[in-house]
This record gives sequence, structure tokens and C-alpha cells, in this order.
Amino acid sequence: MPGRTHDSELTDKAGDTRAGMYPSGQTQLLLVSSDPRWGEAVESATSGRSDLAVSACDARSALVRLAGGDHVSHLLVEERCAGGLLDELIELAAAHADRSTRLVILGGPPREDSQAVPEIDAAAVRRALCRASPDRTSPARSVHATDLHDALSVPLIGAHYQPIVRLLDRSPVALEVLARMRHPAHGTLLPNRFVPQMEDAGLAGPLTRLVCTLAFADLTAPPLLQSGLGITLNFPLDVLLCPHALDTLDAQREAAGVAATQVVVELTESRPVENVAELGRALERLRARGYGAAIDDAGPAVPDLAPLLDMPFTCLKLDKAIIQGSEHSAEALDFLQRTAAAAQARGMRVIAEGIESGTVWDLMLSLGLDEAQGFFVARPLPATAVPVWLEAWQGAPPP
Repeated sequence: MPGRTHDSELTDKAGDTRAGMYPSGQTQLLLVSSDPRWGEAVESATSGRSDLAVSACDARSALVRLAGGDHVSHLLVEERCAGGLLDELIELAAAHADRSTRLVILGGPPREDSQAVPEIDAAAVRRALCRASPDRTSPARSVHATDLHDALSVPLIGAHYQPIVRLLDRSPVALEVLARMRHPAHGTLLPNRFVPQMEDAGLAGPLTRLVCTLAFADLTAPPLLQSGLGITLNFPLDVLLCPHALDTLDAQREAAGVAATQVVVELTESRPVENVAELGRALERLRARGYGAAIDDAGPAVPDLAPLLDMPFTCLKLDKAIIQGSEHSAEALDFLQRTAAAAQARGMRVIAEGIESGTVWDLMLSLGLDEAQGFFVARPLPATAVPVWLEAWQGAPPP
């Protein structure tokens, strides 16, 4: 079950371009431009920078690299060469949390969370590269309590989608829906900077309804309409136990024309389950209407996990910490194997969250887990970026 964060935030891979290809401590600077003069200016500006590996690419390749989690320190984009993907590149650059990507617009005005170098000038490019990236992990970037209601009424909340794929054949199967806040002062905020405050303020229900509305609208719009993917929706325990929450979900889903079988509800909670019988009844109602149900972020720290495995869940999502720890910890590996076997014996699919390297992917595959999620596959994406990632993922060779 979750703590208060929902996204894996480390990086290793993008499509068939791996961060491991670069020397230790080195990150990528991506240049999207068709003008050789910009290339010369960037080459001059980065001369002597052993920490950067400059790579020229088109906009789609840049998006795939950002989506897959390459260590990108700077993204320099000539706007006319963005191929209609500038908004998506801006969103993905802003969404890098612990390794923030600095976006620089070449030959045009700055955009949200970006700098600009209007004229071709190596010194100006050098100055842009030397400016510090914003600290997106600081507690100061948490949303203030007075902004919570405004975020829901404007709204400033958006949805990103993190792909889930089958381990056996790499086939994409679903998208987890993850909230984002576009804060007017702090830029794009990840869930751990505003979801806990909303839960504490009693706004978990309105936030859940809003995110579901956004997700169903995106799922039935052209970017995702032909994908054939299901979605997973995060429901805090208090929301799932609310008598009217399921009726609201039904109404939203039916209005969008989405089948219940396309939807999995992930039980997320910031407190332990105190009334197992009450939760069991809520799950039975959920399953009776055709929805799937997932235990989210299962790990050793989750109290009373065993009784949850006997409830009518359809899948178990193993916490990223236990997945990442299993490579080097016998204790973590033992917990993973025992818990996955118990879940699969009850007919659940087991999903490994936080897969961030080919080594861990191979380990999860060898253990017989069913599905994978994490930056080795893709980071959370804006809906319009999903088809670009999907094409690249399906066309890439197996890891």
C-alpha cells in the first residue's frame, strides 16, 4: 500500500538508449535543431564539460529518451523543429524530480519552466547551461493549504499516465493514472507535494473524482482511443469505503463509454486497514460491477498484508523499494518470492513497480512475475506522448 508518493523517480533507460552507455557521472544534453549553427554554438558552449554528453536528435527521439528516463541535464529545443511536440517535451522536462531537466528554447521566447536563447550565440548558450536547475525535491515546493481548493476549482490538476507491460512478451497492457499539479508559482508538482495535504484537508474524494474525470476523457480521446490499454485509478481507502464513490465512478465511466473491465482500482492508503470486513464488502461491490482491484505498494512495512491477500483483489503491486532491493538483499528477495507466490496462488497478477534496469527486469522475469512498471519501461507521460512512447517501445529490441 502506498506511502504518500506514487511515482518511481530514478532513471536508467529510454527506448533503446540507455544511461549506462555514458561514463559514470555523465549526463546527456539533448539538442533538437536542424540548424548547424546551433550545433556549433552548443559545441563551443560545452567545450571542456566532461560531465556532459551532447546528443543531437529529433523531437520524437528526445521525447522517447525523456520518457524512458535517460539522465538528461539540459534539453535545448529550436521551437520550429519541435514537430508539434513542444508541449509534451516541456511537460516531461518539468516532471523530472530528483534530476531536474533544464529546458532551453532556442531562437524563440521562453515557455513555462524554461529559459530562452533568442539569437545564435555560444556565450548565451553557455550562460543558460551554467544556471542552476530548480530544486524540485525541496519541501518548499509543497503546495500551501490555501491553494488546495483553488487547485480543484480552477482546476490546476492534470493527469499523467505510466505504462504497465507484460514481462513475458513486453506487451503494453495498462496505464496507471497519476495526478500532477500545475502550480502557478512552483511549476509542475508531483503527487507527494500535494496529495498528502489534500487527504489531510478532507479533499481526497474531490481529487479522486477529478482525476477519474480527466482519465476517462483522455482514454476516449484520439491520443489513447486506439491504444487498447486499460487504466488503473488510485483510490484512497477512505474514498473506496465511501458508499457513493462507486456510483460516481460508474456514472463517470458510463458517460465516457468505457467498460468496467478496462478499469482497475488501486487501493492506496495513508493509514492501516482497521476494519477488514468493511473493506471486504467494498471490494465485493467493486468486483460485482466488473472492475479489477489492486493492492498497491505491497512491502514488508505494510501491516496485516496476509489478510489482504485473502480478499477479492485481482492483482498485487509490489513496492518499488522491495523490487530494487531484491537484487542485493536476500531478505528482500525472500519477501518478494513468498508474497508473489501467495498472490499468484490466489489468482492475482503480480506487478513489479520501480523496475529501473535491465538486470532487475531479468530478475523479475526469472521469478515468474507477471507485469512491470517503472522507468526502465517509461516514466509517467502526458496523454499525447503515450502514442510516441508506444511506437518506440513496440519497435525496440527486447532488453
